[in-house]
Amino acid sequence: MTHLRNKRALITGSGHGLGRELAKTFAKAGCEIIVTDCDADRVNETVSMLTKSNHHAFGYAMDVTNLASVQDVHDHVFAEHGPIDILINNAGIVCGGTFEHLPLVRHKVIYDVNCLGPVNVTHTLLPELLTRPESHIVNIASASALMPLPFAATYASSKWAVLGFSESLREELRLTGHENIHITSVCPGYISTGMFAGVKTPFLMPMLTPQILADEIVRAVQLDCEIVRTPWQVKLLPVLNGIVPRWLLRWLGDKLGVLDSMSAFHNASEPTRLAKEPLPVSTTESVPAVLSD
Repeated sequence: MTHLRNKRALITGSGHGLGRELAKTFAKAGCEIIVTDCDADRVNETVSMLTKSNHHAFGYAMDVTNLASVQDVHDHVFAEHGPIDILINNAGIVCGGTFEHLPLVRHKVIYDVNCLGPVNVTHTLLPELLTRPESHIVNIASASALMPLPFAATYASSKWAVLGFSESLREELRLTGHENIHITSVCPGYISTGMFAGVKTPFLMPMLTPQILADEIVRAVQLDCEIVRTPWQVKLLPVLNGIVPRWLLRWLGDKLGVLDSMSAFHNASEPTRLAKEPLPVSTTESVPAVLSD
C-alpha cells in the first residue's frame, strides 16, 4: 500500500499512548482516522488534537471485548464515513507480578483484550476489507511473543497468540486467493508510553519511543512488510531461538536483564475498566464512556 492518502484507518486503543501516536502518524501520511478506545474522553482528546492539525478524524468509544460494541461501531463508521482500508489492532493491556499472586480475573481480562479483541475486530471488519482494492491489517504483538517473559506470563502468552493469529491468517488469505489484503505483525520491545512503568530496561536495549515505532509501522504498511521486529536486538531472537541451546539462552537472558525485566513492574491501573456500549464522539462534545470495575 504505497499511497496512504485518502485511505481510511481504524485504530483501536488510540485514545492515548502508541495508539494516539499511530493516529497522528497515519494522519500525517494522508489517512482519515477513525479513533476508537474504551475511554470516550481520551477518544475526544485524540480527535480534537488531529482536527486542530487539519486532519480528518472521527471517534467512537468501543470495547474490543464486546462483539456487539464492535459491530455497532463498525455499522456507524460504514454508514457515516464509508469502508475501512486499514485496520490497526493496537488496543492492549499489561499486568505484571507473580502468576499465583495476581487475581485470576486479571489474567482473564488480559486474554479478553489482547487475544479476543483483535479476533473480534478483525472478524467484524474482514469481509469489508476483502472487498477493497487494497487493504491492510496491522496487529501489535510484542517482542515477548518471541521469548519467555517471567512475571508477565499471561501478557507474553497473549502476544504469542496475536503473532500466531496474524501469521496464520496471512497464509490462509494467501491460499484462498485474497492477494489484495496484507497483514503486518509488530513485535516491539518496551515502549516509553507509561504502560510499562517500573520495568527494568534490559542491558543494551533502551525503550522505544512511540514516535519512532509509529514511523516504522507506517513504513511497514507502505512496503507491505509481513513483520516488524524492533529495536535491532529483537531481530536476533528468531535466529538465537533456532541455534542457541536453551541453557545458554537462559544464561544470556539473566546476564542481560531480560528475564527479570518485569519483576519490578508497577500495575498502573485496574485493567477491567471497559466500555460497555459504543458511543460516538464529536470534536466539540465529550461523551462519557460507560465503564465498570
